Amino acid sequence: MKTKLSTLILSKLTFSSLKLTFTLLMLAFTTLTLTFTACSNDDEDNILSEDEGKQLAHPAVVDFSAGITTRVTTSSEWEAGDLVGISASEIAGTVSTPKYTNIQYKADIAGASTAFSLVETEQEEIAYTSENDMIFTAYYPYTDNKDGVIEANTATTEEEQKKIDFLFASSKGKYIEGNANQKINFTFQHKMARIRLKIKVTDATPIENKSIILGGLIHKGTFNIKSGIASANGNVENDWSLGNLSSTASGTEMEIVRIIYPQNAESLDLRIGNEDDNLKTSFTLFGNKFEPNNSYTINAEVRNGKIHATITLDNNTIEGWNENEPGKKAFIGIADNMEELTEEAKAAATWMIHNIENSEYISINQITENNINLDGYKMIWAHFDWTEANTNNDAIIDNANEAIKSYFQTGGNILASRDAARFIGKWGISQNGSYPKNNWGGNENVDFNKSLYCNNIYHPIFNNITFNEHWLPLHAEDAGYKNSNRVLQWNINDETEKYDDINAWQTATGGIQLGSDGSNSDTTIRVAEFPSRENSGKAIVIGDPSFEWKNSNEESNSIHNNLTKLATNTISYLIGQSNNK
Repeated sequence: MKTKLSTLILSKLTFSSLKLTFTLLMLAFTTLTLTFTACSNDDEDNILSEDEGKQLAHPAVVDFSAGITTRVTTSSEWEAGDLVGISASEIAGTVSTPKYTNIQYKADIAGASTAFSLVETEQEEIAYTSENDMIFTAYYPYTDNKDGVIEANTATTEEEQKKIDFLFASSKGKYIEGNANQKINFTFQHKMARIRLKIKVTDATPIENKSIILGGLIHKGTFNIKSGIASANGNVENDWSLGNLSSTASGTEMEIVRIIYPQNAESLDLRIGNEDDNLKTSFTLFGNKFEPNNSYTINAEVRNGKIHATITLDNNTIEGWNENEPGKKAFIGIADNMEELTEEAKAAATWMIHNIENSEYISINQITENNINLDGYKMIWAHFDWTEANTNNDAIIDNANEAIKSYFQTGGNILASRDAARFIGKWGISQNGSYPKNNWGGNENVDFNKSLYCNNIYHPIFNNITFNEHWLPLHAEDAGYKNSNRVLQWNINDETEKYDDINAWQTATGGIQLGSDGSNSDTTIRVAEFPSRENSGKAIVIGDPSFEWKNSNEESNSIHNNLTKLATNTISYLIGQSNNK
């Protein structure tokens, strides 16, 4: 593809925008049996039960086209045969089931926009087979790597860089009966960072045919087509050649554009010529990091035998770069992508991504490796499905503690539930470093027919929820319902952290009791609010066992609606909105 680093667009209409539009056409003579057999890469029976969504008599095949603005090189056009990969999962309740994995499509014609068609393989075209919602993900450029990981080196030529212009998008889709032109929008984001080096010569300093060398960056790394994460994982290199200067005339200007992996970089070194020319300088990047979807400009002036250089973050100089969407929210998980989460955590993440506007999944590794700037998110939901006995996971989380703490202390809002509650002291949420230390459960499924006990039923997170006195039903009390009974609470009588009473606990921690063990409501705290103090955000911490998202025996849960209401209310409260629905 002739490319220039910016935003890829897929849309039904052939115009340059940031939208991918799928148009669904009914196929009249394709059998349901063939569809179920061909549309999955799994060996499992894909036919859903009746209560998981009505099956379609014929599959509704996806037809789509794409437009493009600018990318890596000087052109902004597709090339005929350019390949993209698209995957799709079907959503039934809170369960996400992969239906299509890395289906290969190609651009039909060259130009600023093009139609795409299925590459001739044994895989079938993506289609709805039931009325269940589906989530689609897409990436560029296509790879048939079975592990779903592309290895690449950015220390290459401008022409070669088009092969590592990684983009990724996801969107939810819903089949609507009778609509012949159903649309699903994809907004692609760059998963790499961009550098523009501008060199200007303002005197007769000899630079003819001198090479331009930039040092201090990691060039080896990977791109995960499932999660859309681009990660640098090699060694810092100091001899990246960007080309030669070809003129000695005063006023000579040159611009070089390259993409790099998101990464930390304490300082960069710029050199023109060899060491003997003594034309070199070092400079630092504000924040010491290059972040995905951001463009950075290095302005270098050559005068009096020296280089004077500065680096700045571009302000929307190229469409699609440096986007900062208002009100973004994120689900924070231990796995690199949602599909690799435990069933319980995956159910929670799936619900948020498909029901909370402008939300996305972020892995702990993305935070640790500085591939994500949390400052761009209005709130984050950290939800971990394991116990304190799993020290391996504890160590993984600890690598991200400082970044999450900084996010909270500078105004970020946090919902910490399940075993994420054990990290709130390290994240600076409790003012004395306290966290729920009275913990049990989480490993085995047990009979469960309990509800959440609310100490303040008038708090906004409990809006429009029906209580039985102070009890908030979060799970059906039907016989046979099971969960892991994972409890995380403060007990003010615990010898490891004693308080005289709830008021003393509140003074010490800065928290407010919202929920507890109903039998010991004057000594326990299972749900707490931590209001903003100084410049911090605010947080809600939930350690009650009823706040579990996966029913282990997959029986129906007649009170599940209260669980989603509580989550919706809490997210709305944290971002400063009311939720009266």
